[in-house]
Amino acid sequence: MMRLAAGLTATGVIGWLLLEGLKILMIPVTAWFLGLLALALKFALMALAVGAALGVGVFFFRRAQKAKAEAEA
Repeated sequence: MMRLAAGLTATGVIGWLLLEGLKILMIPVTAWFLGLLALALKFALMALAVGAALGVGVFFFRRAQKAKAEAEA
């Protein structure tokens, strides 16, 4: 019975130490992960803005070309 209690106590102590270690490590890991997410969001928003600007530019260019072709015809 004492061996079982000693095993449970050792397991509990090891588990507690692992939990405390993870608590210490998770703070910088979480900050790093949130930083990566923020960077990815910035890139996605920049790509969206550049894509929208190019799309609007192409739209107005084609519209002007079409109007020019109709005016010449």
